[in-house]
Amino acid sequence: MKIEIIAILISCASILIASLSLGWNIYRDIMLKAKLKVKFGVALITHPTYNEPLERLIISATNFGPGKITCTMIFIKSFSLWKKITKKTELALLIHDYTDPLSENLPCELDIGDGKNFMLKFDKDCFLSESCTHIGIQDSFGRIHWASRKHVKEAQKSYLEKFNNQQKS
Repeated sequence: MKIEIIAILISCASILIASLSLGWNIYRDIMLKAKLKVKFGVALITHPTYNEPLERLIISATNFGPGKITCTMIFIKSFSLWKKITKKTELALLIHDYTDPLSENLPCELDIGDGKNFMLKFDKDCFLSESCTHIGIQDSFGRIHWASRKHVKEAQKSYLEKFNNQQKS
């Protein structure tokens, strides 16, 4: 009788250890991937070397950890409820200007707490002239970290204010 109780206790302990091990592996593989905070907007860049301020679209990425992350590509997405129902959501790769000395280049690696800024030209022919609702950066795991929709809407508003006013005048 006493040996049977010991065997049951050992079996229960092994089930507990196996459950903890499984839980840790799931947590480590799913939850402990680095998180990238992406911000997007229109900014004015002033410097004594420029005659007038430069207006640029800036995509800012900051690694919130817990490990290193490699940023590989910039994506834009056009989303609406109707497109989701018909499964026609548009996803596009955005290629930025690698010759711009103010912008970081992709791919780039970010340590915990590091950030990079990717600058895009803000002109009449930029991607904001199309209907895009999301902009984000893809990491080496294939996950896309999206900027807030609020940031995209504010940038589109700035685009419309600037370029619709130029058309009227």
